[in-house]
Amino acid sequence: MDIGRWFSILNRRSQLFVVEACAEMHLTYSEYVMLIRIYDHEGARQDDLAEMLFLDKAVVTRTMNLLQEKGLVRRERDEDDRRVRRIFLTDYGREKHAYLRNIIQRWVDYLTAGMDPEEVRTMIAGFRALAERASQANLPRLARHISDVPEKGGYILEVEKEGQNHEKQERR
Repeated sequence: MDIGRWFSILNRRSQLFVVEACAEMHLTYSEYVMLIRIYDHEGARQDDLAEMLFLDKAVVTRTMNLLQEKGLVRRERDEDDRRVRRIFLTDYGREKHAYLRNIIQRWVDYLTAGMDPEEVRTMIAGFRALAERASQANLPRLARHISDVPEKGGYILEVEKEGQNHEKQERR
């Protein structure tokens, strides 16, 4: 099955595009993703960002340090709980918002060029559903139940059969 390969190619090429588009700002892919999340949740706690992005708190702290060094974010202690640090954009960070948002839009526009708009809407809805399901997965439990015997059937095989049947009907 090639679906794993396709996901891998799409993910890797997407990351490479983002890094290329962010080269002048010297942003890594992780920093880009963190900034996009901050734009949507300015004032969030670092721990909240870690949870939203499914990242270790230490990774978020390191990324925040780099973003702060680059002048894009600032951290403020919470007035009610001095242990909590909230994340805010600097003026420079706000200034780069439209550009950073347009990076992913440009990539999606490139990928979907020539596709039927309804097909794009269906694909986006499918990706959203996959992302929601993935974020809810109990990964350790799911990983424990993998057989070493090749599976027969399954959803992907059914989709392939459906596509082949549809092609045969169209040829008639």
